Amino acid sequence: MAYKHKVSHEWERAATLRELRAGRLAQDDVCDADFLLRAAATHHGVDSKRACPICGSVLRNTRWVYGEVLGRRAGSARSEKEIAEFVAEGLEFTVHTVEVCRSCRWNHLLTSEVAFRKC
Repeated sequence: MAYKHKVSHEWERAATLRELRAGRLAQDDVCDADFLLRAAATHHGVDSKRACPICGSVLRNTRWVYGEVLGRRAGSARSEKEIAEFVAEGLEFTVHTVEVCRSCRWNHLLTSEVAFRKC
């Protein structure tokens, strides 16, 4: 399994934090992870090396899969093992990595990339 077409959203993350710290965004605007996102982070996410930029708690990186080829599985959080199983089926689809704070509800898209079978 491999990834291609990786897009980093770190610049947008930094810009959002600058806007928050400058008072142009409210904390409620950026700390808005809903129940489903926080539950996915708990059950499918892995601890990040970074602390939450808002409250300092442990962030969880959660992988979400998208693509018509996935059928009903599209738009769901999945482990790296499950993603590898889908790729082993010959599927090619988009994977988003989202960081989530289960304490203050901060969340931000970190990367999007395409998972595929490497021959």
